[in-house]
Amino acid sequence: MSGDGGHSPGDDRPTRGSTYVVGDIQGCFESLQALLAEVGFGDADRLWCVGDLVNRGPDSLAVLRFARNLGDRFACVLGNHDLHFLAMVYGGHPHRATDTMESLLAAPDCLELAEWLRCLPLLIEDRNRLVVHAGIPHVWTIGMAREYAREVEAVIQGPGHAEFFRGMYGNEPALWRDDLEGMDRYRATVNYFTRMRLVDAEGRLEFSHKGTLDDLPPGYAPWFSYPMQVAGTLYFGHWAALNGATGQARIIGLDTGCVWGRTMTAVRLEDGATFSVAAAEPSP
Repeated sequence: MSGDGGHSPGDDRPTRGSTYVVGDIQGCFESLQALLAEVGFGDADRLWCVGDLVNRGPDSLAVLRFARNLGDRFACVLGNHDLHFLAMVYGGHPHRATDTMESLLAAPDCLELAEWLRCLPLLIEDRNRLVVHAGIPHVWTIGMAREYAREVEAVIQGPGHAEFFRGMYGNEPALWRDDLEGMDRYRATVNYFTRMRLVDAEGRLEFSHKGTLDDLPPGYAPWFSYPMQVAGTLYFGHWAALNGATGQARIIGLDTGCVWGRTMTAVRLEDGATFSVAAAEPSP
């Protein structure tokens, strides 16, 4: 099913290939392949993702192998489930009952895939486009977001990554301060980039609400409802209950709940055409 208002996949495509940004894949490899077939993904095309390549779906291993094999035709930001996989590999965290990464962890190329994954960024900037997993808080400028992303990426990609993954988990500090240091600073940065849904006017994170925009806890609102210093278009995932709806023309939600049995969605960046396919995998 194409949701782009009547375009067929080949209409108006640049001769040098197109770039498609896809919502959370979460191990739904069959759905990803169906979506790429729907858009007519070819050898000159590029695939971007808003993060959460792995977990909850049935074939995280196939997703990572496919993405890695695309080489420089693939770009992705880290999502919270990607970081969770890395925390198991490098930080000694256990595989939880709700996780579905046994085959990935047992694969002979698991460490090779983890090494590739931990080199992915938290923020992608391309001309007037931004890609993040959960969002950017209104208390940051884009320059601040860029700076903080690069700080944490350097730690994740550097020799201290194991220590980072051992200490990554936690909800504190829930409010950004410029004087945060060390693991508190890194944890807060990661939580804003990969776990944020609701914040208050000061930018304080609320972690418990994962549902729709109905019955929000008092004092909190969706991060994208506050005035932001974002020029261009921002693409994000993470919040499946929104089904992509933000009410903001330039803030595009792409997690449409494939892993929960709904759809997988992608946008073609060159013309904004939107494509969706029904989930091929059974919901958990």
